[in-house]
Parts: sequence; C-alpha cells; structure tokens
Amino acid sequence: MKHSITIGFDAKHAMSDDAEFGAYSRLVIEALALAAPRYSYFRPYIPTRTPHKGYEAIERLHNIETMEPDGALWRKLTLPWRVWRVAHDLHNGGVELYHGLTEHLPLGLAARKIRSVVTVHNMAYLYDKNILNSPENLIHRLYMGRILHRVDRIVAVSESVKRDIVKHCNIYPDKIDVVYSGVAKRFTEPVSDEQIAKVTEKYMLPERYLLSVGRHIERRNMLNIIRIMPMMDHELHYVIVGKTTTHTMRLQRVAKSLGVLDRIHFITNATEDEMPAIYKRASILINISKYEGFPTSVAEAMSVGTPCIASRKLCMEEIAENSALYVSATNRDEIMSTIRRLLEDKELRDELIATGRRHASRFRPEVVAFNLINCYHRIGVNIRG
Repeated sequence: MKHSITIGFDAKHAMSDDAEFGAYSRLVIEALALAAPRYSYFRPYIPTRTPHKGYEAIERLHNIETMEPDGALWRKLTLPWRVWRVAHDLHNGGVELYHGLTEHLPLGLAARKIRSVVTVHNMAYLYDKNILNSPENLIHRLYMGRILHRVDRIVAVSESVKRDIVKHCNIYPDKIDVVYSGVAKRFTEPVSDEQIAKVTEKYMLPERYLLSVGRHIERRNMLNIIRIMPMMDHELHYVIVGKTTTHTMRLQRVAKSLGVLDRIHFITNATEDEMPAIYKRASILINISKYEGFPTSVAEAMSVGTPCIASRKLCMEEIAENSALYVSATNRDEIMSTIRRLLEDKELRDELIATGRRHASRFRPEVVAFNLINCYHRIGVNIRG
C-alpha cells in the first residue's frame, strides 16, 4: 500500500502512564492514524520499549510502525540517540515531518529538510516560585527558547499557554496553533453500574467524595481542600488520584494533625480504564490549581458528567467556560460555601453537567486530529484521509 506522507513522532512517553505526556502522546498518534487511514503513515520513535496495554492497541493499526534505535550501541545510548541520531533515522525513513509531542525536538532536522512541530503543554516553570531561580529552571528556559525559535510550527494546548509563549519567549503569534490536548474516547462512553461497583470495591471508595486528579504538587492546592475538611459534613470524603511526590507527606501530615486522615484517600495506581468510573462516582471534581496549561481533569470530568469547581484562572475559564463554578484558590470560606452550594442544589448540578458535556465536545480525539492536520498543512504537509 502506497502512503502519500510519513509523519514521525517523538513518542518517548507513549508507553508510560505519565498523566500528561503519556495520555497526550497516545491520543494524538491514534487520532491521526484513524483520521488518515489510507494515504498517511505514522512512525512513533521511542528510545526504549516497555509493555503498555494502551499503546499496544494503537500499534495494531495498519498505518502505525514503531521505530526504535538501530543497533546495540544506540539502544544503550538512548539520550544521545534521541537528541542527535534520530534525525538521521528520520531522513533514512523518508519522514517529511517530525512532531515533538513532549516539548522535545532533536537536532539536525532543518539540515535534512524535515519539517518540525512541537507541542508545548505548560509554562509552569514561569510561575512556580519554588523553582523560579533554580539552575534547572534556567536550563529549561534556555532549552525551550532554543526549540521554539527553530521549530517550524508550535502547538499550544490552550490559549493561555499561547499567551505565555508569546509574552515570555518572544515568539510571533502567527507561528502558534492552539489545539486542545483532548480527552480520550473512554470518557465520553457510558459508564456501567458494573464498572462503578468494581472501582468502588477495589479502592474502597466512600459514598460521597470530592475528587482531585493529578500528581501531588504544591501549586495544585490540594492542601487547601484538606484544610477545609474538618468544617465539612463528616460523611464527605476527599479522594486524590495521582502520583505521589515529596509533597504527599505534607498532605498526610496536615490531614493527620486536623484529625481527617481517615477521610482522605490517596489512589496512586488507578488505570486509565478505571478513571471514568472514579469520576462518575465523585460528587464534585475540584481543581483549584494556581496554574495549568490544559486542566485535563476538568475536561475529563465534564466529558463524564461530573460537576466541577475550578480556580479563578484564565486556563480554567477557557476550558470550562460556564460549565463550572469558580473560586479563589486561597479563599477557604469561598471554597467551602461553593462546595456546599453545589452539593445541595440539584438544579445547578444538572445544569453544569449538561453544559459541561456540550463544551467537552471540543476535546474529542477527532477534533484534535482535524486541528493538527490543519497545523501540518500550514507548513506544507498535506495529510489526506
């Protein structure tokens, strides 16, 4: 079968459970492969192969071919391969465009006339006071600046991220396309009673709970939710789904000191297939982060049909619009009163759920694919279905 175009991807995280990079990489690769099944060929380039159920399903599509380092030496030197050698492999493989899905771009693409696109997921390093002046932050700023100036096209996962790129990286706005990260199809499919019962039993979920989803980091303000729990109905619990960090110990310590540790549940090993049921069982999804590039948990909750409370930030208001209630992330009285209002007002809950599902249609995988195809078209790469 002849393919009219070959697209390469930096797919380092496609086989990982990383909530941001991994899920995004798989969604994009699969969505594009399904959108252009006849005349396009997609090659994810990975430095190391690891078992992953979600990626293995994508790999079975006929127009997907996973590429690994060629030769024993490069399989050992995976970082140098990803930075320097992969451009050679792309050229030999006839790749016309390379998309850095995870804010990375190899050297040597322009010299081999391979067009390039990079996705920028967030600019959190500009706002996190804990790392603002660290050497790692400086290196990241220099690295991102270099990439963004030499890439042919930039994909920002929200208008909020685009504004930050323009403001802080001196990039011309017309070089940037806003393409929302998207929400996997599983979140728009009906969640059965059997699925809900299964996750409820497995994770011993309480009858009523607030839900936050994401890696445990300070800027997500999970601590402020824990601090209001003593003042909330004692039957209301708080479930946090995401990877633990050093910040987790602080969350646990504060919960214990307030006497609410038995009402705080940490779930660190939930699978992608279990997440829709966990969202569905929740009374409210609450994301009062100080900064998000694309608030994935809000978009997923909207898709499932769970009402949301979000921080009064531009990225949140852009994604949820009028389908969420907004609070100051530091105003505990406002957070408490908004939670109580949403728990008690059925009419308001139903309204937010209905509008949330309508707005969430913007994040379907086929919409992501359509917008990325248009992005590629702007630099002369024309994908046909």
